[in-house]
Amino acid sequence: MKFRPWGWGVAWLAATAAAFAAEQISFAAVPSVALGRALPIAIVAPAGPVLAADAPVLFFLHGRGRHHRSLVDSPAARAALLNATCYVVLPQGEDGWYIDSPEKPADRYNAYLEEVIAWAGQHLPISATPARRGIAGWSMGGYGAVRFAQTHPGSFGFVASVIGLLDFPRAENLPEGQNYRVPVPRFTADPARWAELNPRHAVEALRGARLTLVLASTGFERTMNEHFLTELERKRMPVQVHRLEGGHEFSLVERAVPLVLADAAAYFSKP
Repeated sequence: MKFRPWGWGVAWLAATAAAFAAEQISFAAVPSVALGRALPIAIVAPAGPVLAADAPVLFFLHGRGRHHRSLVDSPAARAALLNATCYVVLPQGEDGWYIDSPEKPADRYNAYLEEVIAWAGQHLPISATPARRGIAGWSMGGYGAVRFAQTHPGSFGFVASVIGLLDFPRAENLPEGQNYRVPVPRFTADPARWAELNPRHAVEALRGARLTLVLASTGFERTMNEHFLTELERKRMPVQVHRLEGGHEFSLVERAVPLVLADAAAYFSKP
């Protein structure tokens, strides 16, 4: 009997794994009436079989300066995504903060995200049931995920934020190193409008959803997130909190992705 050389076997296994990954990851362009153009998205299919059209789905929003491919292009995050038990849809959100800008009427990124979700429902075998749908994001995307869930109450059973800015936009009167300058061209310079767009003031809209927050020990957003957690505690709303060592950086996001996916899987697995 002739045995294959070990090195050849490793190469074959690597090629096979890459082929399976290629089958799980796909890309598409979603036409947007709200923005007047199409934007790309990445889609990661579940690792296991999908039954009928009832697969759970997690919409995962990227941070500022990143894009729809950031997680799938990261070896660490990609590995976690390929092991996910739900569909993961990663839209391109540009620098829109996933809101309809009060300062730029043409920048309707909240409406665009609605279009992405509708597109996914038409083209993927995902459930329309809120208990089988989740939304998550990091940094700007963490803000966007929580804010979008608040403006669409009851649409998502699972909501997660990784180092998101959850007491923002706001005045820069926090301790040194804990502030973030408000992008005035996006949010306006009006503090009254800031309050309307600040997730901390609308935690009640998340009641009933399974909440996960990942906080960085030295992130500039830490105080903002602690304020958000205080509001949840005041409203007696449960939340799963993961505290990781590190700052507001992509390497921490890579470590957080498996935690978010595990929490989502635990939620979706419940009857």
